[in-house]
Amino acid sequence: MTAACCRCRRAARRIAVIGGHADKGILAGGGSSLVHPVGGNAVPGTGPEVWPGPVIYYPSSPLAEIRKLAPDAEVRFASGDDPREAADLAKDSDIVLVFATQWAGESFDVELALDGKQDALITAVAAANPRTAVILETGGPVLMPWVDRVDAVLAAWYPGTEGGAAIANLLFGKVNPSGRLPATFPKSLTQLPHPGPPGTGDVVYGEGAAVGYHWYDAKGHTPLFAFGHGLSYTRFELSGLEAEPAGASIAVRFRVRNAGDRAGAAVPQVYVGCPGWEAPKRLGGWRKVGLEAGAEEAVSLTIDPRLLATFDTAAHAWKIALGDLSGHARPFGERYRADGRCGASCRGASGKLARCRVGNEPESMPPACKPESGRTNGRGQHVPDRIDLRFGQ
Repeated sequence: MTAACCRCRRAARRIAVIGGHADKGILAGGGSSLVHPVGGNAVPGTGPEVWPGPVIYYPSSPLAEIRKLAPDAEVRFASGDDPREAADLAKDSDIVLVFATQWAGESFDVELALDGKQDALITAVAAANPRTAVILETGGPVLMPWVDRVDAVLAAWYPGTEGGAAIANLLFGKVNPSGRLPATFPKSLTQLPHPGPPGTGDVVYGEGAAVGYHWYDAKGHTPLFAFGHGLSYTRFELSGLEAEPAGASIAVRFRVRNAGDRAGAAVPQVYVGCPGWEAPKRLGGWRKVGLEAGAEEAVSLTIDPRLLATFDTAAHAWKIALGDLSGHARPFGERYRADGRCGASCRGASGKLARCRVGNEPESMPPACKPESGRTNGRGQHVPDRIDLRFGQ
């Protein structure tokens, strides 16, 4: 999400709200977790009424909540059924907010695309007015062929019974966005391990353990938005990255500073890797840190030893291989790069933890991961005895 939308309340006099039944409510996911709201379904009859339905919209209208936060603006709505009508409204507006939906639930798969002709709608609206923000109400990643034509994207997922108010608070800066993506958004279907439609019967995961973000990393793919990505209305800086052995694992320390002009929450992430793993790196740990403007905090993380292990099929056991462990601390909203280094939009340092020796199975690892020294703990596991740090941008 970009900071541009934070100016909606102060600058916009004409706001267009388009699509997604935003005049009525917020989409909910289907299945056993579905909660039937007080007041009933805000948009009845939009989908199956039996399992895994019904399709329910919670009666929390984003349009109504936006009008509350922008009392001096003219806030107009278009259903999005007619792209030309929506584009005309967008052209005559200062700010455009497009609500896009994809219903998902238990027992069925969905395409990696928005329902219906919503991509064409967003493209037409953005062509009429590039000051467009798209709010996604989906259960997972979707393709965004229009992403370079809009100012901002807010992944709202299925935000619940008060979702309309929550979205409005984020759009107008009343609340600072602090979430990070729990899944990778690909650029195209060709980046997926299984780009075709799901088949019937057993599913064979030929990619092995390289699932999720590991797959993109292993293949060198640059996704649209990486696992762990997220932006804020403020900015943060990392400094002072240090690491040391901690039993059979690694203790990592660094400092986080809110370098912006408003309170917010950072989510720094520490990744580790070793040659011979299913992918160049694994998420070793993270911490959500709330900071006032200008405040700074020391952060400590201990990487779970299980995250340093691989499964030995012959022994039917998880083992930490003896070898050199690498890693880096990733900041908060940078564009993904396959080598794990910071992109240009990063503020602060990334680090590589070089030659951190761990493990108990030297023969199972390739030469690049073989140890030169180390010691053994009481369980017979090899533990780190030296960590060298190297910083870079």
